[in-house]
Amino acid sequence: MVRAFDGRDKTPSGPVDGRFFRVAAVVQRMTDRPDDPPAGEQPTEPADTDDGIGWSFDSDEPETPSADPDATAGADGTTETEPPGHDDPPTLSVAGLALAWREHRRYVAFSAVLFLLSIPLGVALQEAGFDLFGAMGFDSPSAMFPDDITAVFIFLNNTRAFFVFVLGTLTGGILTTIGLVFNGVLVGYVVTPVAAQEGYGFVLLALLPHGVLELPALFVGAAIAYRFLGIIVLYVFDRRDHFYTRGEAKRTGLLVAVSVVALAVAAAVEMHVTTWLLEQVYGGAGA
Repeated sequence: MVRAFDGRDKTPSGPVDGRFFRVAAVVQRMTDRPDDPPAGEQPTEPADTDDGIGWSFDSDEPETPSADPDATAGADGTTETEPPGHDDPPTLSVAGLALAWREHRRYVAFSAVLFLLSIPLGVALQEAGFDLFGAMGFDSPSAMFPDDITAVFIFLNNTRAFFVFVLGTLTGGILTTIGLVFNGVLVGYVVTPVAAQEGYGFVLLALLPHGVLELPALFVGAAIAYRFLGIIVLYVFDRRDHFYTRGEAKRTGLLVAVSVVALAVAAAVEMHVTTWLLEQVYGGAGA
């Protein structure tokens, strides 16, 4: 005969197969309360299991983290992986906008220089008697614009040019460069006869009030295209670890938004402030 097994007594009282007691011991351990550690085990923290109960039988030794090329050592000697741009400032902040400007300022400067160097070419074409507007299919400069010019028309026209500059990335920057050069030539071509008739003071007053916002915004559009192309080149030749981070994309979007707002303000200034100043100073010569 076999005496009934008592869970508190792990010793058999008769010649019973030892497998029975091993199974019974397992059953008892499964029915123990979670706050009671198994016999012979030290109390530990509850294991991180799906059902929230049970005991962790993992080794007390901490798991050695795998080597990661992007991991950095912390002050306590531990390592953690830091994604690119982890310490970037918030995008919608002054610091984020300042960082976006630092990322693009060299390309903005390049765009501005390319534009300014194209102005003398327009002056040379005017001095040579070349009919630029005729070559473009217009009878006169006024034929390029509607009879009733509004701030909305100016804004839409400049915004279209801005996005043409940005999308010039798809052409390897060729369209962006052509746009900058063409606008520089156009300014030089138009300004030359006006300056000869009204003077350079009139030209500056007709361009500066809105130009201080309009031109930098357009240069930013070109800079976005040039910088993106530069990133592609650096990435292809292994000079850059990451192609285009999420933070860079957000900051580029912020620059686009700020530039569009600047173009809207510039259109309003051109329509209402610039014309008013010309009327006050030159008696409506620029109206």
